[in-house]
Amino acid sequence: MNAINVVPKTVVVVPARTTEVAAVTWRTLDDAFNRRLRIQVNGSMAITVEGADYDALGQWTDETVKQIILTRLQLVEAS
Repeated sequence: MNAINVVPKTVVVVPARTTEVAAVTWRTLDDAFNRRLRIQVNGSMAITVEGADYDALGQWTDETVKQIILTRLQLVEAS
């Protein structure tokens, strides 16, 4: 069968997985040569900061990583 052209559209190929998050832990893998910081959150989620965003981090700390996680996952730190 030949390909059929269609109007481009983003479709869900694999349904999203969800999980409830009550606490956050992380591990980081810093690849400075490729300008990439990979943050493994709770052992199951990955956040990657690379390129110009990596350069903008400068000397990052645990506080920086915490803010990246809270922002990307849209979480609010409990008091």
